[in-house]
Amino acid sequence: PPANAAGSSRTGVAGCFTTEGLTLRDAQLQGRTTALAPSVIPGTPCTNLADFVGGGLVPKRTKDDGFTHRLNLTWKPSNKALVYGTWSRGFRPGGINRRASIPPYAADFLTNFELGWKTSPADGLRFNGAIYMQNWKTFQYSFLGENSFTQIQNGPDARIKGIEVDVNYAPGGGLSFTAAAAFTDAKTRQALCAGAGDTPPACAASSVEAPKGTRLPITPKFKGSMTARYEFDLGDNKAYFQAGVAHQGSASSDIRVAKALSLGRISSLTTVDFATGVSLGKVALDLFVDNVFDELGDLSRYQNCGQCDQRNNIVPNQPRTIGLRVGTKF
Repeated sequence: PPANAAGSSRTGVAGCFTTEGLTLRDAQLQGRTTALAPSVIPGTPCTNLADFVGGGLVPKRTKDDGFTHRLNLTWKPSNKALVYGTWSRGFRPGGINRRASIPPYAADFLTNFELGWKTSPADGLRFNGAIYMQNWKTFQYSFLGENSFTQIQNGPDARIKGIEVDVNYAPGGGLSFTAAAAFTDAKTRQALCAGAGDTPPACAASSVEAPKGTRLPITPKFKGSMTARYEFDLGDNKAYFQAGVAHQGSASSDIRVAKALSLGRISSLTTVDFATGVSLGKVALDLFVDNVFDELGDLSRYQNCGQCDQRNNIVPNQPRTIGLRVGTKF
């Protein structure tokens, strides 16, 4: 690191502990000894992910236990209808952050309750769907912290409620329609605290970064799509025309309210696609136009600086794209 370590990132060697229990960076800034403590991990020159306890280093550790299950019940009242219910649970293990001063993050758990159906109410018609509720306990979330290093910590509990359906209709004559839609209501159940390791109601009101009931970021309330396809004979070959439209609503770019305001919302987006093609024996030709009207929208928004609100970066969707695909069967 630099002589005074002022320009260091506080990680790597700059974060290694000295014999006095200070990090090398802090020792240099305070004019203390810079003699590094012996490494407690074989094969490494020094230790930076540790706690200085009783005159010695105790490496950072994390350990989790989790139990997952899936219970599914199915009822088929007729040959054209099926109803199912699912109760399942999953978890992600915790881990250690890259900066020693930040505590490890714990596992998060997701319990899912789902009721769904698969039906064929008429010839050529299929209607499927599901209603679900998910309880997400102490969810993990990441963001850029000091020196723009990714920091992971646990948030509060959240609840996700939603419904999704899809319909397929093929009346015959080579014509078919498909449509799908999803509505998602995802909100926190407690306030989100700024400090790593702080959980409501332990954190003060001044450190609340998102109040209870804040919508989870990235996921829009509504998403939907519809496609129409017509297949026909072209001499001895098969050909088709296809048109599709997809829409998704706007969404917050970050769960932290102030940061979300700085980044701006992820905009809603509607795109239209066209395609046509023909199969010539073993060769297939497809001409497509994606995003016909060249609609510009956001896929995500972020900042490279973890401690400043400037230079927003936007990841856009694919612009209008015209292409030709050629394939063959072997």
